[in-house]
Amino acid sequence: MKKKVLGGLLAVSMIATMGAFNVSVSAAEKDNADIKIGFSSKDNSDTFVAAIADAAEAEAKELGVELLMYDAGGDVNKQISDCETLLAAGVDALVVIPQSVEGSAPVVSMANDAGVPIIVDNGDIGDKNYTAFVGCTDQESGELLGKWFMEESGLEKGSKVAIIEGPMGQSGQVGRMAGFEEVGMLDYFDVVATQTANWKRDEAMALAEDWITTYGDDLKAIICENDDMGMGALSAAQAAGRDDIIIGGVDGLDDAVAAVKDGSYGVSVLQDSAGQGRVGVDVAVAAAKGEEVEPDTRIPFRPITKDNVDAYLEGGVDAISGDDATEDTTEEKTDEAADDTAAEDTTEEEAK
Repeated sequence: MKKKVLGGLLAVSMIATMGAFNVSVSAAEKDNADIKIGFSSKDNSDTFVAAIADAAEAEAKELGVELLMYDAGGDVNKQISDCETLLAAGVDALVVIPQSVEGSAPVVSMANDAGVPIIVDNGDIGDKNYTAFVGCTDQESGELLGKWFMEESGLEKGSKVAIIEGPMGQSGQVGRMAGFEEVGMLDYFDVVATQTANWKRDEAMALAEDWITTYGDDLKAIICENDDMGMGALSAAQAAGRDDIIIGGVDGLDDAVAAVKDGSYGVSVLQDSAGQGRVGVDVAVAAAKGEEVEPDTRIPFRPITKDNVDAYLEGGVDAISGDDATEDTTEEKTDEAADDTAAEDTTEEEAK
């Protein structure tokens, strides 16, 4: 399956106007006001997931389409029920942020049986017979986070670290742990504890408090699979007076970026929530119109560190889009560069 990689927020915003979905000009026209899109979110108590949902809602309003939104609240059975409700309501396309790779898989066959295009947003799902995927490659974020801790944190090989994971079996947890393994981080450090905090800030804070007490000065870092958990771990470390513990995570949440800026948080690997929400709706609308859509759209992660945080705060994701994202992912050039080197950019839009 072809994968289209978008270089940043600018490239994402270009999607709707530049035909990045291979839209067929001969497709049957359907007025936006007549389109009804269903949106099933896995858990809007997760700050990052809520940001995707907010961006999707804003895009639907901008496009003038009706968006029916449901929040599963972290319950895979509720997500399946929500999707049944949306399909029964006669939606023209369904966007799903999966709660579980395998547990949410039935929604794909449900949509297919109903003849409704289904767009999987943000997280992987076990049934690959969906219409299109929009999101990031979770393993990439694990690789970037692992490399930063190994190469840029200043920690020595063999240092004692702990890992706070997302819910077991979710694509973010599976992919990020696979990324840690791929770059050798789990062998490089002495991992003294690994436990889920279910993407929750308060659960991560409680975990970190226990670990700081248990391992004392030997604990050198807490590596978190998202920034909500990272902020919880940071609160625990600060309350214990342990500003020597290096903490980092994934998502690029505002408070995590602010903590990178003030030096209390080592790294936040940016995942473009706004891009995923907007593009998910864009693809759904195109599919609802019977247009040909890009089956796999990937938006790269970007590490935000002390070296580029000022640029990010001033210019957003485009200001750091020239940074090396990963050795295994190529980048789409900006619009201006593409005008000058269009012939050379073809292979750079393909993920390896």
